[in-house]
Amino acid sequence: MEQKKLKASEIQKQRIREIEAAADELVRDCPLMFVSSVNERGYPRTCCVAKLHDEGFRDIWFVTSRRGGTQGKAAHFEANTRASVCFQRGGDSLTLVGEVEFVTDREDMERLWNEGDRAFFPKGTGDPKIRFVHFHTLEATFWLGHKFRTVKYK
Repeated sequence: MEQKKLKASEIQKQRIREIEAAADELVRDCPLMFVSSVNERGYPRTCCVAKLHDEGFRDIWFVTSRRGGTQGKAAHFEANTRASVCFQRGGDSLTLVGEVEFVTDREDMERLWNEGDRAFFPKGTGDPKIRFVHFHTLEATFWLGHKFRTVKYK
């Protein structure tokens, strides 16, 4: 039986699905990530943060603190929801560009809560400084398994 030849567009779609699956695995395996916000002077500011939860590389949650004034990730995200997230493991990396939103639903906050964060937030999810953040990917640049690709998502 003769194998059906795939169209070039079908081959590209398959390659993207493969690299996306590898990106999902990378995110799942990395407990830490680098998050960039835009500071009060318009410059990028990158911090290493613990990942709380992910649904693959497209949706990622983390926690930060609202310290006051115009400094810090929470204040930056209040002023500008644009963000970037980066993961790295071995020779592989994933750079994501997207938007953030604050999680305000009490049940979602309880589901995301990490008891290890009590040192920073003694009152748990009721702490007035805690901000749960949901990052949603709009563009991904993959360097996985020595394969490079940038994909835009809407």
